[in-house]
Amino acid sequence: MKKIFIIIFSLMLVFSLSGCGSKSASSPDILLEDTDDLLEDFDDYTELPYDDQPDSFMDTKSTSNFNNFSDAQDAFEDHVSQVSNKNETALISSHNLVVSDMKVFDSMVPLYMWGETLDDKELETQDIATSIYEGEDRSYQKYDLERESETRYKVIMETHDGELITTQIDYYPDIDAVRLETIDKGNLALIFEYVKTDKGYAAQYYFNSPIASSYGVQNKAMCVFRQIFSGLNGSLARFEDTEEPPSIIGDNPKEEDFIKGATDWLTVTDGDIKGVLNGKSF
Repeated sequence: MKKIFIIIFSLMLVFSLSGCGSKSASSPDILLEDTDDLLEDFDDYTELPYDDQPDSFMDTKSTSNFNNFSDAQDAFEDHVSQVSNKNETALISSHNLVVSDMKVFDSMVPLYMWGETLDDKELETQDIATSIYEGEDRSYQKYDLERESETRYKVIMETHDGELITTQIDYYPDIDAVRLETIDKGNLALIFEYVKTDKGYAAQYYFNSPIASSYGVQNKAMCVFRQIFSGLNGSLARFEDTEEPPSIIGDNPKEEDFIKGATDWLTVTDGDIKGVLNGKSF
């Protein structure tokens, strides 16, 4: 299911961005034709017997440590959404603690597609997987993968204006941890980290996020989003307008300390929910 979601999202992203930024894709008819072509390719791909499907086409490493984290994260966030129905404040505002920014997801697509490391086969066949992003009528002029070591790789994207966006992924196999950092046109755009803890996982995101709006215009600031959970118990927190947080790589954060000082937070324990959202305690 995640693979299908990634493909659908990627197609939406490719053509929404190319429609806005590419001169050669200014015609809606061209966009529709290109979309149809890619969807036909995807249909051909999914109709192949499983063993004959090319591994590198939107491949996701179902056994990667990152995907194990992601599956646990999905289960916890779904549970938070369900128990939020018990409280009006949580029901209305708890979604603000969950990262849903499309640019963040765009930066993290490599982790879903290739996992925390790149192997030789993935490098050799990268053109198949990256073809939906690269070209005059796609999101980027170029989209390249570079493996710097067994535990580090980069994704280098060149826009149609010749500007570079670089995402670096570092994997720490001894402690089951990942750090992802995206630099967009020379500026820090995203830090994502997760670490395996004694009982579950801790993760944090740092990026430019809306904090208020005035007359329909969003005001943004760099914010930290944190999650720490064990199974279906844990906490979500958001720190608004803050400096880059200390790395959690190599750390085993305690839940209370990890969310201390947050602008908004909630904690779920055995189905019960409490927290502070929009200045309201519950």
